[in-house]
Amino acid sequence: MRKCASVLAIYSLLLFNPTSTPAQAEDQLEEFNQSSEKRPVSMACAMFPPYKIESKNKKQPHSGIDLEVIQAAFSVAGREVDFNFYPWKRTVKMAERGQTDALCGCAYRPERGKSFIYSDMLGLHSQGIFINEESDFHTVEQLDDLRGRSIAAVRGYAVHKELQDKKDIRAVEANDDTQLLRLLLANRVDAIYSYRDIILYRMAMNSETRHIRYYELNSQPYYLCFSRNRPDIEDIVQDFNKGLRTIRFNGTYNRIWESYR
Repeated sequence: MRKCASVLAIYSLLLFNPTSTPAQAEDQLEEFNQSSEKRPVSMACAMFPPYKIESKNKKQPHSGIDLEVIQAAFSVAGREVDFNFYPWKRTVKMAERGQTDALCGCAYRPERGKSFIYSDMLGLHSQGIFINEESDFHTVEQLDDLRGRSIAAVRGYAVHKELQDKKDIRAVEANDDTQLLRLLLANRVDAIYSYRDIILYRMAMNSETRHIRYYELNSQPYYLCFSRNRPDIEDIVQDFNKGLRTIRFNGTYNRIWESYR
């Protein structure tokens, strides 16, 4: 079948360009096929369940809400995606240096525009404060309610930068969300500031966390961050945005999200 299609394509080239020889027409067809093939997209991801879940089993693919959405969007454009997991700070450096096409997700920061091209909005992250029930907090509506307190966040997250900008809050660094939760359980900090879903995911696997309360502060959009130092990156961004719009319209996007609830 493929051979017949090639013969027809060569015949069409000869028909519309009668000065071409069959050999020249075949060369032109080969050039067209090569130009229409789209290279795979490399993505650097940090563990961020339920959005990005690294599989330690080589026979089991990586999973998560964002990974499935990214795959579905790129599949519309006929692109494959290669996901690789690293610590968060390393993923950022890799993308800045052009060692990967994009980060699997990041929040908007004006200074990142020098190194990254933002995609259309990938989703929303709810973020807020987690405290122990026995704490003397009665309510938390904004970060300013935590003046004079020690609040921990994961180093490198946008929420950590928010804490650092609050001079009257003692910002404590954690290496990852697992350590973040341990700091709270051990009463080494007054509260932790993080993304709702990732902490709830961790809490579901730890019975000691049932006495933790959550106060939501806001929701922030997040995006794919494409490296400006990669070849044909504008075409890749365009393919992703078109695919994302398509899967939002046909219901695939919502089905992926619902499957993780």
